[in-house]
Amino acid sequence: MTTRHALFVLALPMALFACSSSKTNGGASLDAALDGGLVFDLIADFTTDNSIAPIDGRQGLFHVWGDLSIKGQFDPPLDPNQPYVYPIDLTTGNPNGSGPGSFHTHATNWGVWGAALGTDFMPRMDSEAGVSPSGTAYKGTYDASKYQGISFWARATTALTRVEVIILDAYTDGEATFAGLPVPDGTDPTFTSCVYSNDVKFNCSPYLVKFRMDSTYFPKYQSEAYQIDTTWKRFDVFFADTRQDQYDKGFHAAAQPFTATNIDVSHLTSMSIEVTATYVGTTPSPNDFEIWVDDVEFIK
Repeated sequence: MTTRHALFVLALPMALFACSSSKTNGGASLDAALDGGLVFDLIADFTTDNSIAPIDGRQGLFHVWGDLSIKGQFDPPLDPNQPYVYPIDLTTGNPNGSGPGSFHTHATNWGVWGAALGTDFMPRMDSEAGVSPSGTAYKGTYDASKYQGISFWARATTALTRVEVIILDAYTDGEATFAGLPVPDGTDPTFTSCVYSNDVKFNCSPYLVKFRMDSTYFPKYQSEAYQIDTTWKRFDVFFADTRQDQYDKGFHAAAQPFTATNIDVSHLTSMSIEVTATYVGTTPSPNDFEIWVDDVEFIK
């Protein structure tokens, strides 16, 4: 993972729409006995549109993005003039939760690094809060320290391979700034954001878990329970399990053993579900997929 997280990035619209929910704010989405005792706090259930629920100040829109493949396409298609406005499937949804309404996309021919769907948690900061030298507003950050992780339900037309769930903080998101935060790992304090450049200390290497890949670093995520397939399943991803990719080391990795997480949960910027390209040696090829996602929640 290198420059791909900087692609298809445009300013987030400030006019966001409220997302209706079948769940109470801060309540459990399903019976606690079925949920293994976990309690959830709604991010989005897609009953009306692609916005996240305006709970605890959170604002964002689920959207899709991909690499620089000339032939890469999404269905429904992505409007390059409104990249954050994306239609939902009003008829299909998680039957174990909110029912009809889900985020749906069919991604084809993305053959450089792949394609992804996800959301920011907060709007970009205005000029008074802080802007980059270029004048582009930085992403805002959200304090998720009261949560353990992120949960979502998903299904696909066929079993998916090479799935990664990515959670970015202020230190690993090139559109965010860590100005005003402690400078990590002895990094030059003149830097205020990470950069998309492989094998440098301040590389924007995101925190992630890999489903059924890289078993040394993600042992909890190797079972069939973490296979996105044709049936609706719930997937729980815990912050404590996230790591920077061993093949794309970056900002925090030098200071601690690579098996230790160092994500700044109090300054999260976004989350995404990414399906990466298929590799034969070092040559990538498209890893087409069709997915429905519903009932995205924080785990308390």
